[in-house]
Amino acid sequence: MKALLATLLLNLLATVAAVAAPPAMRPFRAEYATLQNGSELGRTTLELRDNGDGSWTLRSETSGTAGLAKIAGIHIVETSRFRWQDGRPIALAYDYRQDGAFKQRTRQATFDWKANEVRVKEGGEYRYATVPGLIDRQSVTLALAADLMHGAANFQYPVAVKDRVEEMRYVRGAKETLNVPAGTYQTVVMQREGDSDDDRRRVARSWFAESLGWLPAQIEQADRKGDTVTLKLVSVKH
Repeated sequence: MKALLATLLLNLLATVAAVAAPPAMRPFRAEYATLQNGSELGRTTLELRDNGDGSWTLRSETSGTAGLAKIAGIHIVETSRFRWQDGRPIALAYDYRQDGAFKQRTRQATFDWKANEVRVKEGGEYRYATVPGLIDRQSVTLALAADLMHGAANFQYPVAVKDRVEEMRYVRGAKETLNVPAGTYQTVVMQREGDSDDDRRRVARSWFAESLGWLPAQIEQADRKGDTVTLKLVSVKH
């Protein structure tokens, strides 16, 4: 009987510890200058907030403030709702909306973990099975930051895209001193690995600063056409 009670007590304590475990990251609000091929075209705000119900929201908003982006009235809002599990985000819902004079685009995804199904609306409707640890494409940056915070050695993530789950792998690069509008930071460079020539042409790199709670001080994305979009940190509040 004593052994049974001890086992039950240990299980209860483990459950309480899991429920009471703090989130991997603190809420924040960061502003970035958004550049294309070196020329500033807009501003991006990235915000992480606790919804108070066990879920969290990561929201980015980009507005065109210069050049063609301003003329076209570019406005992009990307929202991810997720929960923390074992120090990593787990997707619950995702929404992407782009408005402008020349282009409108929407993308939505819901994650039904009871039915083990992802439902995506993007130029049509798609359904496919969930996998453990699944996240949406915006939450990759958050997953990288959380893993760096915990000293992870492996940076591989199942990511929900249009019609399937895509495995994204990143490698940890050298430390770099980075100058951005917000200041000078010691950073760790994370770069995506690609399986195909097309993946390798679409370079994705982020510079994470431990002094910022492992927030990215800079994010860079190059597309297959050779255009590069870069986000440089202007300010951050926790």
